[in-house]
Amino acid sequence: MTAVDSDLADRLARHDEYFTAKDLVRYLERHHPVEGPGVPRDLVEAYADELDYDLDRLATSLDDRLTDAETWQPGARLYEVDDNLSVYPASWHERLADTTDLAAYVEVMLESVRAPEGVEVDRDQLGIRQNDLLTAVEIIGDIDRSRATSLLREQRLAGNVVLYAFQNPEEIVRLPED
Repeated sequence: MTAVDSDLADRLARHDEYFTAKDLVRYLERHHPVEGPGVPRDLVEAYADELDYDLDRLATSLDDRLTDAETWQPGARLYEVDDNLSVYPASWHERLADTTDLAAYVEVMLESVRAPEGVEVDRDQLGIRQNDLLTAVEIIGDIDRSRATSLLREQRLAGNVVLYAFQNPEEIVRLPED
């Protein structure tokens, strides 16, 4: 049986009513270190068992969301990455694992943005929600949240990324204009 971190399980238990299968995978990717990208499915199931989740329902939810696609797919997808589960596709792990360059993260994440058919979108006006960027850096870059936040501040001051919060309480991170 896979080892469950009892302290982490206790923290999860205080919030478990909010955790979907994808939320649980995301939380474990952030807080339960494993070798390589993603987390093993048996680890997710071990935590779910510890938290008294309905394991059949969890398995169905994981299976329904799981894809082996190499690139971002719409919807609440989970990705197979090196026999593990991840909230990010394998191509993102491969391209970003060895960098903390936030502009690179924004570029890769923006590649997944698709405009509705017939709608013209100015790609220079697109950005990534700050929280989404920090979570991706935390998971793929394998750094903690405070370090990711520091990187954002440093790289914003250096002009590598731009924070945009016009009429939006949640800041959007964009690439600087050329």
